[in-house]
Amino acid sequence: MNNEPSNQTHPLITPDHSRRLAVIYIRQSTEQQVRDNVGSTEYQRSLAAVARSYGWADRSIVIIDEDLGLSGSSAERRTGWQRLQMMVGAKQVGAVFVVTISRMSRQLIDFEVFRLIAAANDTLIYTDGRFVDPADSNDIVFSQLTAMLASHENRQRVRLMSQARITKAKQGEMVSVLPVGWIKDPDGRYDYDPETKDIIRTIIDTFFQTRSIRRTVIALRKAGVQIPFRQGERVSFKKASIGRVRNILLHPAYTGLYVYGRTQSKPGGPILANGQSQRVKVPEERWVKHFKHHPPYMTQEQQEEIKSILSKNRFERRHRPGRGPAILQALLRCAVCNNALGVTYDRLNSWTYMCGWNTEPCTRFTSCEFETNVLARVFKILESPPLEMLQAALDETRHQERRRLDWIESEHERLELEERKARELVDRSYGKHQRVYDHAVEKFEAILVEKGNFERTVAIQQAKSQQTETDEELKELCRLASDVPALWHHPGVSNQDRKEILRCLIDQILIRATKERIDATIVWKTGSQTSLAIWRGFGRYNLIRELHEQNLTVPEIRERLATAQNSTGQITVLCLGQIRAILRKLGLQPHRHSAEIRSLREKAAELSREGRPYEWIAKEFNDHGFPSPSGKQWSRFMVEWLLHTAEKNSQPLDELHRRAILDALARGLDYEEMAVEFNGRKLRRGNNYRQPWTAKYIILRWSRLKRRQQKHEQKESANGAVLQTIALKKSA
Repeated sequence: MNNEPSNQTHPLITPDHSRRLAVIYIRQSTEQQVRDNVGSTEYQRSLAAVARSYGWADRSIVIIDEDLGLSGSSAERRTGWQRLQMMVGAKQVGAVFVVTISRMSRQLIDFEVFRLIAAANDTLIYTDGRFVDPADSNDIVFSQLTAMLASHENRQRVRLMSQARITKAKQGEMVSVLPVGWIKDPDGRYDYDPETKDIIRTIIDTFFQTRSIRRTVIALRKAGVQIPFRQGERVSFKKASIGRVRNILLHPAYTGLYVYGRTQSKPGGPILANGQSQRVKVPEERWVKHFKHHPPYMTQEQQEEIKSILSKNRFERRHRPGRGPAILQALLRCAVCNNALGVTYDRLNSWTYMCGWNTEPCTRFTSCEFETNVLARVFKILESPPLEMLQAALDETRHQERRRLDWIESEHERLELEERKARELVDRSYGKHQRVYDHAVEKFEAILVEKGNFERTVAIQQAKSQQTETDEELKELCRLASDVPALWHHPGVSNQDRKEILRCLIDQILIRATKERIDATIVWKTGSQTSLAIWRGFGRYNLIRELHEQNLTVPEIRERLATAQNSTGQITVLCLGQIRAILRKLGLQPHRHSAEIRSLREKAAELSREGRPYEWIAKEFNDHGFPSPSGKQWSRFMVEWLLHTAEKNSQPLDELHRRAILDALARGLDYEEMAVEFNGRKLRRGNNYRQPWTAKYIILRWSRLKRRQQKHEQKESANGAVLQTIALKKSA
């Protein structure tokens, strides 16, 4: 850059700007540009001379160059850019010097955020040879247009580079690096890397032995085998992991196939932390492929077999019963989206079922009550074991055993025939054609080895197989099945065993869950279905309200819930305090006495109104076998307590005495004769029935009854007059 005079001025630069720092921000996109384009770096550094020419002292000039080699497509990894924003936000910077706006950022949103920060803190921007005021409307338009052009230029550059690479790949050129495992000869051909060749073959062979990536990793770690991976241009080794092993097993390059274009940048997608755009998978028909491009470690058929094994493992892992206590794992299926429900455990020893294939699962619930109710249906089935289902399973087992024996017989005949042909070939070629003889001997020995392995395999299978069950054994199996409910909670039975038992009976359970209710359909192995409705959360209030309306006490409600004696037949375990709290929330008063006790109380009150003594009522209850609250024989004290709990209402006894006295007066009896008759009839005087009737008490009792009758008539007369007055006023 030409030397600038040291006394330049600019109308935008104020003394406040000069007192603050002048920051020169430098950036280049790649390390290769930093290494090769040295002139560009020096040109950006020379902006410090421009700052000095406008009056900034050397001590006030700061050069930020830590973003050299980083792309401007993202601000995540650019610590220098982040430090610059913090300095501007702290009002430490008077002006920022950059060659072009694209050096600051190739994303319009990143530059616009920086411009707003600079405008809020009165910081100038020097770009493209001129000062820009980020708060001036004209300069805003200029800077935004420049940033938009830089962003457009970046997108065009990426698109052209991508198209150029695809064109080169279609022409057979290498535009991407092969994974670890090969080296390039001086003549441009690829050969096995002797440093990694044996390790990669060991990984592939170990997988075919274990048939599982996880077991492969365990075997490699036990053997001390480390996985090679490419780190730039050199090869490094690390401990075996599932991701590294999976990449070697599934990468197409290990079948000798060169592939380019498996992924592409997502249009309009977010920029990741590494500065790269988010990439998405491309359909296989759009890949650029070159077969037999380099030496393979496996055939394409072997890799397809690996994919098939992994797919089968994923299916079995998804549907296998785990060791956790969620006994319905792999049996539940969402009735809305038809996806299988997974299970997640938390730290509180509880678990949640949810269809986790969607961002917002349509079915999700945490309810041990649901599992308890499903088990109740299972135990009910096992009380009378399904003979038809067990017989069908037994017939299928016998059919499979017959097919296995037929296959063993046919395979044995085939090996015998092959052995006989090979023996005849050996005999015919002996002493005549040495090459033919050697080949025949080798084939004969191979057949003998195959035959020996086959016989050993059959012997092992026969040792493991059990004798076919008879009808008597089937009945014994049914008897054992009926004992499953008693053995279910045995300490020796694991959660996995319980899940296996359920999988033998249940095909699947369709679930539709809300916050208050779970509707389920149990599909049994026999094809039959059982509907199940479970109230949960606030929905359980409905059950408690229904049972309360049946005049049940709190202990009776708890018993009905625990024994499934309710409208939905569900089992719900609640303590007495929980039920009382729910009744309070519903605004209901708990019943103090059971329905049976209330029925006996009404019967005792009726007998008492008839004048029966307490001792007579107690004897009547004992003769009929009515149970008392304490479980003991009824006594007069129990009857007295029973009547005491009733609502106080003296009217029935008053009416009884009034009718008895009126009847005696009508028959011309005096008070002495009334007392003798009432004692003979054992007519109860009051609560204390042991006191006898006397003439004096009858006179006193009769006078009280007449006064009460007069007061009652006067009250009714007054009420009638008031009602008549109101009626007259309304008519007027």
